[in-house]
Amino acid sequence: MVLAAGEGTRLRPLTGTMPKPMCPVANVPLLTRTLRMLAVQGITEIAVNLYHRPEIIRESLGTGASLGVTLHYSDESTLMGTAGGVKRLESFLADDSFLILYGDNLYRFDYAPILDFHRKSASLATIATFTAPNPSACGLVVTDENGIVTRFQEKPPPEEVFTDQANAGVYILEPDVFSLIPPDTICDFGKDIFPELLRRYPGRMAATAMNGYLQDTGTIPSYRQANWDILEGVAGPAESGIHPGARVAHSATLHGRNVLGDRVIIGEECQLYECILWDNVVVGPGAILRNCILGRNVRIGAAARIEDGAVIADNVHIPDGTEVPANARISV
Repeated sequence: MVLAAGEGTRLRPLTGTMPKPMCPVANVPLLTRTLRMLAVQGITEIAVNLYHRPEIIRESLGTGASLGVTLHYSDESTLMGTAGGVKRLESFLADDSFLILYGDNLYRFDYAPILDFHRKSASLATIATFTAPNPSACGLVVTDENGIVTRFQEKPPPEEVFTDQANAGVYILEPDVFSLIPPDTICDFGKDIFPELLRRYPGRMAATAMNGYLQDTGTIPSYRQANWDILEGVAGPAESGIHPGARVAHSATLHGRNVLGDRVIIGEECQLYECILWDNVVVGPGAILRNCILGRNVRIGAAARIEDGAVIADNVHIPDGTEVPANARISV
């Protein structure tokens, strides 16, 4: 199951009209990248929970056939939390060990070693971890020498950090875990279910390092980093950031890394410095864009300046000669 119901509040205004897992990373929706990764590894029956702008996910992915998977959707009228959302899919998931992934992470990893560790440890739940560069900003997982979880630390102050292994948002669970999740109740794995599992079944929860790549995309800086990692080959084979359907005038200049979506048009004498432009953006002649992110259907007028860190949501039109200040957030 891929958890995809969040509202993406930290990515606003981009997520005002777009569910967070469908935000394009180097021109491919994040959820599409996750489903492709799972399909390659033989995981083809996948549940996805929906809440914010669910119609976009349904219309874009449909049954999942184009990606080689079969999708099972669960619509939430109220956000149920990570565990509450999984509980709603109990009838789909409860016949075997099952894999949970967070839909707002860009992943590239092999699940088989995690599953092998899970089965050898005879655990009810196994958490994949990654090495956190800033442990105080993460939910940490403390284990013994055999990988058995002994405690959790949720964003501890630096002087209280006991490990740099953080929760990667990848779990393998046994159906028995459903007995700990109350029905029709908002609850989370990290805050509610895992601490209770640790209390009731000591020694039955394990953690192992995820051998692969992980990048959160839930904030503007982390979303930007995910795009650069795709372009630079950090998250797998390097990809071009320029969609074949984009058009760039000969006199325009692209400085550094840039992502241009389908039907993007860059006018004469434009200059772009490390920008991410979603589909159908038009940039008028002589405009200068610096380190900004533009949503779908944005229009930038001639000789406009979009300064460092600005984020402009879908369907916004910036008039000729306008200067958008650094770090501005603009929506319709």
